[in-house]
Amino acid sequence: MTSVRERIAIVFMTVSVIATLALGGAVIHELNRKPTTVAANGTSAAATSPEAGAAADQSASGQAAAGTAGSAGAAGSAGQTVSHGGSAGSAAPAGQLSNTAVASGGVITVGGVYDETGPFDATVERDTVKAYFNKVNDAGGVNGHKLQLLDCDSGYDPSRAHQCTQRLLSQGVLAMVGPLSVSGEEPETQFLNSQGVPMIGGLGVPSEFNVPLSWQVTASLTRYGTAMGTHAKDLGIKAPEVLIINANFIAPVKDAILAGLHAQGIKEKGVDIVDATKPDYTDIALKTSSEGADSIIAGLDPFSYARLFQALDRQNFHPKLLGLGLDKASANKSYGAAANNAESLTPLLEPWDHHNDPGVADYEGTVRKYFPNQVAALDVYSEGDWVAAELFVEAVKRIGNAPVTRQSLATALNAVSNFNSGLTVPLSYGAGPHDPNHCFQWIKNQGGNWSTYSGWNCF
Repeated sequence: MTSVRERIAIVFMTVSVIATLALGGAVIHELNRKPTTVAANGTSAAATSPEAGAAADQSASGQAAAGTAGSAGAAGSAGQTVSHGGSAGSAAPAGQLSNTAVASGGVITVGGVYDETGPFDATVERDTVKAYFNKVNDAGGVNGHKLQLLDCDSGYDPSRAHQCTQRLLSQGVLAMVGPLSVSGEEPETQFLNSQGVPMIGGLGVPSEFNVPLSWQVTASLTRYGTAMGTHAKDLGIKAPEVLIINANFIAPVKDAILAGLHAQGIKEKGVDIVDATKPDYTDIALKTSSEGADSIIAGLDPFSYARLFQALDRQNFHPKLLGLGLDKASANKSYGAAANNAESLTPLLEPWDHHNDPGVADYEGTVRKYFPNQVAALDVYSEGDWVAAELFVEAVKRIGNAPVTRQSLATALNAVSNFNSGLTVPLSYGAGPHDPNHCFQWIKNQGGNWSTYSGWNCF
């Protein structure tokens, strides 16, 4: 028989082995984690491998003036999966704004995360910001500083969008200006806010209007929903099919559309949530027709609209259509007859019938000068990014000869009042979340061209 002393010894040996295995597993786990480095601006970012970070993505559709500071190139994108805290539905408190001067060697560097590959092509938004910076740089810069945009491709992947954000912060960007990342913008706005990084402009997702370090220039997508739901009555719509893209910010947009409809006594026939990669809308056309819907109220991207209109044409079914973001010229070439009499709304002056307006002429002419191949791709989102770049430059001007820091930038932005770009209603800011643009104009497609038929309607 085994003695008591031997049994005790066996127990201690067993415990020792288990503890050793557990400790070894923990060590291996830590060794496999990416180390965290602290950037020069005080923010922490996950370090990337040389393979992931060595090559910068300098994608340049129609790029001209490649040597100017405004066209400096991309920050690159990595393939690792990165998760970060915060939920899409709640706003985090603002992080500490740095007083460390960010301008280096006379250059102010900002960042932008864009869907440059995948189902969306936001290179036109990127190049619109770069075009405005090039214009400013060619005129001598701002307070002796030249401007530079570093961009990063999120590829319609929220993990890549977060890696882009971390990469750009590690490169010491002052702020984010005019980003457009459909799947990444909702969570990244909250993350940037928590890191004390100002963000100017964007797609209009809900979180951009719920945090204090986000300065928006266009209406929120939720307000778009309210406006479309309310305007449906003006169009005689009685039984619409609601069709919206599946995205991590879409629930409040959908709810706003339905609330606007219901407030007017309009009951939808159905609600369809579709993926951005949906290749064919024949099933939607058949469903809408068979349900007896008299119209479609849509919140899709410009590329999906073309596939929807083509499916409606194939079924010879042309219901009334009211949607947002329908004015991209390159997409309109594929819309076909089904788009005739379609209606849309815009929180900015519509370029299609305002080419001679000074603000529109400056916007279109500058993009044509620096990125001629992007002119056909201009749309309401790129126009919003133009205004965002204008607002950023206005704030830098207000800093004057003082150090350019995140704190001084935020202070200057909050002091902007009645900012008139000529493309929107006047915009004013202050402390707290910023939601300055509540107004839309109605536009209508007639024979393939969009024309404005209203003044500003504010909601």
